[in-house]
Amino acid sequence: MTKVLIVDDLEGIRRMLIYALEDDYNVTQASNGLEAIELAQSVHPDVIVMDLDMPVMDGVEATRQIKSNPSLADIKVLAVTGQNNSEKSRLIKDNCDAFIEKPFEVYELVEAVKRLVIK
Repeated sequence: MTKVLIVDDLEGIRRMLIYALEDDYNVTQASNGLEAIELAQSVHPDVIVMDLDMPVMDGVEATRQIKSNPSLADIKVLAVTGQNNSEKSRLIKDNCDAFIEKPFEVYELVEAVKRLVIK
């Protein structure tokens, strides 16, 4: 079964996304970028849904580290962001495979994950 890692500091968001994805995917979760890197190494998900704005380590840095690690670089990263600034947009485009802006409809995120799984 395809593995998806949900990374968001807000438990409610994680629960909502797990509920939306758990029927079709093996879903794990992390609450910050540091946990995401650790889980990426141990679980090696097919797709990571990565919030970019989190404490401890943000999603931009976590994604950069994941994509620069040869053993993890094949993992697809879907960035989720509520901020629209040029620096963050550049980082997203350089490191992420797709992105979705907050607020989003759950079905939009589910479809974005499906597209990444097919790639």
